[in-house]
Order: sequence, then C-alpha cells, then structure tokens
Amino acid sequence: MSDRSNRSEVFFGYVRKIYWFGRSVIFAHAILFRGSQRRHALKWLSSMRSGYLLGKPSPWISFDAIDYLDAQPLAGAKVFEFGSGGSTLYWASRGADCVSVEHDAVWYDKLKGRLAEVPGVEYRLALPTPLMCGDASGGCDDPGSYVSSNKNYLGYSFRSYVSQIDDFPPGYFDLVMVDGRARPSCIRHAKSRLKSGGMLVVDNSDRPAYARALKELKGFSRVSFRGAVPQLSGWGQTDIFIKSRS
Repeated sequence: MSDRSNRSEVFFGYVRKIYWFGRSVIFAHAILFRGSQRRHALKWLSSMRSGYLLGKPSPWISFDAIDYLDAQPLAGAKVFEFGSGGSTLYWASRGADCVSVEHDAVWYDKLKGRLAEVPGVEYRLALPTPLMCGDASGGCDDPGSYVSSNKNYLGYSFRSYVSQIDDFPPGYFDLVMVDGRARPSCIRHAKSRLKSGGMLVVDNSDRPAYARALKELKGFSRVSFRGAVPQLSGWGQTDIFIKSRS
C-alpha cells in the first residue's frame, strides 16, 4: 500500500470517528430532553462500550422493552430465539431454557464456546441456502418467501433457519424472540408455537416490511416500546405481542 493510500485511510478513519462521536453527543442530548427516556441516559452511555451486550448480558432491543422483560417471571420458561448474542445469555441469566438459532457461521463459532458452559441453552446453526426453482418468489415482506431484506443474502433462502422452531409442538414456548433474518417468515412460524399467554418479541417492529406478517397475529394483544436502544445513536421500536388465553 502506498504512503498516499495509508494517509487517506488514516484520515478517513479519523473522520468516521469524529462523525460517530458527534452523532453520539447529539443523541445523548436527545435522550436527556425526552422525558420518557431520560432515565435510560446512563445505561445508554454505558452500553456504548465494546462488548456491552454480551458482558451485561442484554438483548439488543429498546431499554423500555428490556425493563418490561425484567419484570416478567422467566425462571423455568421455555424460550426460542431467532438470532443469538447477548439475549441468549440474558435468558439463561433469568433461569429460562433457551433454544437459539443462528444463521451466521462466524458469529456462531465465536459464541458457541461460551454458550457450551451455560446450562439450559441449545444452540443451533442453520445456514441460508441458495434459492432453487420452485421456491416462493415473494418479496422480503412475504412471510411465505423465507428471504431476507439484507442485500448480502440476495438469492438465498432461510427456510431451514425459520423452520427450526417447527421441531417443537404447538403451544410449547412461553416466549419467542424474532431478531434475526427473514423476520416475516419467523413471525408466521412462531405464532402457533407459543402457548396461550405467551410473548412474541419482535424487534424493529415499525419496519414496513414486517407489517404484513404482523397483521396475521390475530388474537394477540400488542405493547409497543419506542425509545433508546443499547449501542445505537437513534430511536428504535420493539413490540411484544401477547397471545390471548383460550
């Protein structure tokens, strides 16, 4: 690499750091001046350190949604999650039994050693597969398409990943968290696997691509939590859908 290229890389590295620092300062002020979120200011600031989600541990959802889950009796609960990380360790720390499915082999390999020592966690890897002739051709908002909106997975199907929850009988889980790939498809498969009174946690629930799947949640009540999110300099929304008791 030439000296000029080196200098350019260093320069743009500084620019990026200044940009993110400035954005964080602006958002810190936004939290302080938004009354309902002010109580999360110190937690949000603490979350900006590297490794926070795994170290705490914490799910990567809005602070208000985390507070809601903290108030729930999760000891002995059966949990399934699409997408692994701090949330996996969080369920275990609350005394729940968790089945976690991950689509990213690199992240899976990084986390599996730590999770192997955690009781009550079943960790699964389900890689996306190339779309084949005859696969559903709907867009990323179609729960029957099993595709992701992430451009890195264009041409790939997440059917195997989504279908991991089908290994369990209807009404088996107390809580299902959707925070991974092909979320509309995950929502469709999750609803029947929840028991009456069970919770379906959907992160980034305000995204238009999820609206079609969320309309399928007949008989669920909805609690929305919009506000500050760990490690993000911006607002996010997490919704918790509670399945009606028969």
